[in-house]
Amino acid sequence: MKTSRTFAAALAFLFVIGIVTVSVQAAPGIQGKKQDAKVAAKAPAKSGLPKEIAAVIQEGLATRQGRQDIPFSFFKQLVLPAQGNNNYPVFFIKAKNADLGYAPAASGTGDMEANLIAYFQFFQPAADGTMAPKMGGKSQVVLTIPGAEYSADKEDWYSFGLGMPGGQYTLALVLSTPDMKKLSVAYADVTLNGPETYEASLSPTDPVIVTGMEQVEPDQRPTLHRGFFTWGAIKFVANVSGEIAVGQDLEVFFFVLGAAFKDPAAPRPVLDLEVNFEVQDEEGKTAIKWAPQSYEAYFVNQPLPLVQTLQKMDEKGTVLSTEKKPLPAGKYGLVATIVDKVSGKKGEARMAFVVK
Repeated sequence: MKTSRTFAAALAFLFVIGIVTVSVQAAPGIQGKKQDAKVAAKAPAKSGLPKEIAAVIQEGLATRQGRQDIPFSFFKQLVLPAQGNNNYPVFFIKAKNADLGYAPAASGTGDMEANLIAYFQFFQPAADGTMAPKMGGKSQVVLTIPGAEYSADKEDWYSFGLGMPGGQYTLALVLSTPDMKKLSVAYADVTLNGPETYEASLSPTDPVIVTGMEQVEPDQRPTLHRGFFTWGAIKFVANVSGEIAVGQDLEVFFFVLGAAFKDPAAPRPVLDLEVNFEVQDEEGKTAIKWAPQSYEAYFVNQPLPLVQTLQKMDEKGTVLSTEKKPLPAGKYGLVATIVDKVSGKKGEARMAFVVK
């Protein structure tokens, strides 16, 4: 099984840039100001929202059911690491194109554009049982779809992420037309763990099926992205549906937190991780198993050819013939068993996917 040269080489070059960018991302309320490392590690300051927006958020906060003039909903979360033991949660939403108000771009390019304002407010439970606002902000959003790909009835997915310290939060995300005549709010609860969670065992992030990656200019403030998510200066195009065609391979990506360096004093410290990948069917039986893979960094990026090797044997166990076939259609689970060969700590990452 060969390592993806494109992704692995790019990550080796970019992950330092990415994590540093994540850690110093301008905080809501103080966008555009340079921050030193100490300031960046602290929670972003609270910022005021228009009273109409604050009212819409409060109306549905207790029940997590809010106004939906522009229907959208959360369907997935992904929590990535950030420098200084912070987190970078990515929230995924889905919405129908027609509901977002796409119209022909004024530039005459033939693209379809939707102009919205995204407001966000994070809350944390207070001692008295109320929800205390912690941080918030807004971003002007211009979403674009090539005209040839546009369908009013199609439902697309979008991402929203930012760097945050550990804790238990509720995100209220509001989508608004520029004139605020249409407003929608949706809520998502998220728990961001601190380093204490991987003191005794490894803590891998959820695996993601990646179909493309490139270096980009980092966001100056949290915003919405259509069809991809960012982590600092890296753009990931992902298959968030988890559906692939028969004969198609998997390209997975995740982080492993809590591993120990082989030599912490080395000029460029490295890890010694061993990962065993296995595909299981709905009954938990092994469908494909690959040779163990080794990694020296805490990011794991691996192409996995979904090909089964089938053998015919006689009654004595002698192999009569060997045949390779693509993994057939069905529901499967990818299991990654991880061992830190330095500290001895172990961990496991799982991901469901469907072959059609």
